[in-house]
Amino acid sequence: MPEPSASDRDEFLQRIADRLPFDDAEKLDILRELAGHLADATARYEAEGLPRDVAERAALDRLGSPDRLADGLTKARHTPRRLLAAAGAGTWAAVSGVVYGYIFALLVLFGVSTCTVLLAASPLHVFGGSWGSLLDTTAMTLVALGVGAYVAGQKITQTVATQAGYRTAIARRVTALLGGGLVLGYAVIGWRGALNWPEVGMLLSLPAWFVGGAWRVTDARFPSRRWRLGVIGLLFAIVPLALTVGMGQQPQTMGSGAFHPSGVEKIGLPTPAVIVAAAQDAGPAVTNAYGTVWISMMVDDSTVLAGWSDFRVEAWRGLSSREVDPGLAGAVDPTAKAPFAIGPARLEMAQASFGVGPIEGALPDRSARLGGSVTIDRSPTVTLAWVALTGVGPDGRRYILGGPSFESTAFNGTALDWLAAVISPR
Repeated sequence: MPEPSASDRDEFLQRIADRLPFDDAEKLDILRELAGHLADATARYEAEGLPRDVAERAALDRLGSPDRLADGLTKARHTPRRLLAAAGAGTWAAVSGVVYGYIFALLVLFGVSTCTVLLAASPLHVFGGSWGSLLDTTAMTLVALGVGAYVAGQKITQTVATQAGYRTAIARRVTALLGGGLVLGYAVIGWRGALNWPEVGMLLSLPAWFVGGAWRVTDARFPSRRWRLGVIGLLFAIVPLALTVGMGQQPQTMGSGAFHPSGVEKIGLPTPAVIVAAAQDAGPAVTNAYGTVWISMMVDDSTVLAGWSDFRVEAWRGLSSREVDPGLAGAVDPTAKAPFAIGPARLEMAQASFGVGPIEGALPDRSARLGGSVTIDRSPTVTLAWVALTGVGPDGRRYILGGPSFESTAFNGTALDWLAAVISPR
């Protein structure tokens, strides 16, 4: 029988250590216990008269294959209590990873954006033009969330594997599947905000970030040297690109107003003179808040609206003056066949409550308010809307009773809202 050496024992214990999916402290405890068993077995064989070298070899052979022994020791520690503790530790690791990665990426992106703006200031001052942000708030937030999801995938996989006592190759399949599903649910219905096509794509890519992190588990600290070099490369790549794109940007149309755009006949016929004469204000009251436009008008004699029906607030897709004629205030999209959004309107006597509170002040007995609201931030292709208060007259034709008022808008909602709006547009 060959004589064992210290290297044989060390190799035996090292093979076990390499196969154990535990942290260093737990591995050390297990190896110490095995070393104690080896010493006791060696002592028993020596007591039976075997030489020390032969006794050590017999003790090693008695323990069997180191791989099989490591698997048995691992399985013995797979208890429900340990799995529950691993789930708790993994959840905390995922949360901390999201927060850490999100903050780190947000700081990097903020630094890149700031540097870009500072570098662009002088050329814009000399050559003219206007600045358009390459990375808007939503895009920066989503990129930062992607980095946070990546770090969370790394941390939760490593933590669960260590705490539960499973090899990383097994643990990452579970964390990638369950964690990726949760992240997908958040990306589709949990996150809400201003979106466009690139941002929807970024949002739906969050599960891929998480799965990528889970599949590339590492014990290295974050950010690693590779990440730091990547950030430097990002600075060199984005800053010149941002300068090029930013100088070509033009300011977007903002604000609201009550002008008559080209193509207004699509909305309805002009307001009848009798209603114009009965209107108490010079124009309708319009309020745009959080994507919902309220529009109303007062008439001093409600009988002028007798026989009218189907009052509503309509929102039509608009084009800016740059898209039609710089001399015009804008236009209703000539390709639009119907409003992209419709809201109800109602006629109420002035003494009744309407909107946020009762109407105050001395009003004629037959005064009435006609008004309603419409949501305009749920159409992905609309950036400018013309909003009007309309009704069907006694002759059966639709008339404009208030407005139209142009309103800048952008889609706001979840990725699911976006996809639903794209699949079934009005």
